[in-house]
Amino acid sequence: MADKQIGQNPRPPLTYDLRPLTSDPAALRRPLTSDLRPPTSGFTLVELIVVIGIIAILMVLVAPAFTNLKSAGDVASATYGIKDLLDDARTYAKANHTYVFVGLAEVDASVSSSVSPQITTGTTPYGRVAVAIVASKDGTRQCQYAISNQGSDWTANYTNGNNLIAIGKLQTFENLHFLVNFPSWTAAAHPNSNMARNQPTGTQYTLGLSTSTSVTPFTWPLGSPLNSGYQYKFTKVINFDPQGIARIATSTNADEIARLMEIDVQATHGTLVPPVPTNQDVGNHAAIQIAPTTGAIRIYRP
Repeated sequence: MADKQIGQNPRPPLTYDLRPLTSDPAALRRPLTSDLRPPTSGFTLVELIVVIGIIAILMVLVAPAFTNLKSAGDVASATYGIKDLLDDARTYAKANHTYVFVGLAEVDASVSSSVSPQITTGTTPYGRVAVAIVASKDGTRQCQYAISNQGSDWTANYTNGNNLIAIGKLQTFENLHFLVNFPSWTAAAHPNSNMARNQPTGTQYTLGLSTSTSVTPFTWPLGSPLNSGYQYKFTKVINFDPQGIARIATSTNADEIARLMEIDVQATHGTLVPPVPTNQDVGNHAAIQIAPTTGAIRIYRP
């Protein structure tokens, strides 16, 4: 007897009837695929309008939160950016045994930063802070402290900044206002406040005050005169000597070294500046304090 060959009389494939159990003959004659198709559905126009309305309401409610978050981020970034620039200036003065001058100016944020000159005078806030650092080329102060007529030698010898050299690039901080003077939020009066701080010993050492106008102004870019033809003019100037001591040379303070200096800043929305805060722990603002002799910088924020 011949051996049965493998593959002969193969077993028929298994089949499955997935149709639901029913006694209806018509249902049994329908194709299987028709029973497996999901029912079709869609949104009505009314439903779409309702969903779009809900999204619009949520956007209106959430937008202010994002705006406040961005403002807080802008102030934090600018505050620590200014701190870093001051640290760099002091380090350069000590390392190179020279005098370094840090100029701060607030200009009109509605004007393109490429326009010359940038508007820095007037009675309205501006919303863009510019910072530039220059150093003495020959290591001298360029301004001898005097009891009277202080700064006349600086003006006479300025010669379009030929005695100075730029340290780094001009830095600008948008949506920032620094020409302010915060109230006296001392630790004794506000023991639980993040803004509680010691106050500068003299009013001329708060940069927001007119008495902080320096007799060592300079213009940017270097090479432009003090009276016209410049892009930025810096009249708020902090200088560091070769020992790293910080001063502001005003018309009345000779070579006085303060115990503290302070720069107060607020968040703006372009040129729109909120009122000076009365509650130190509410709002987007910060105080930058400089210890002139040690160079230590502390930042206070709500």
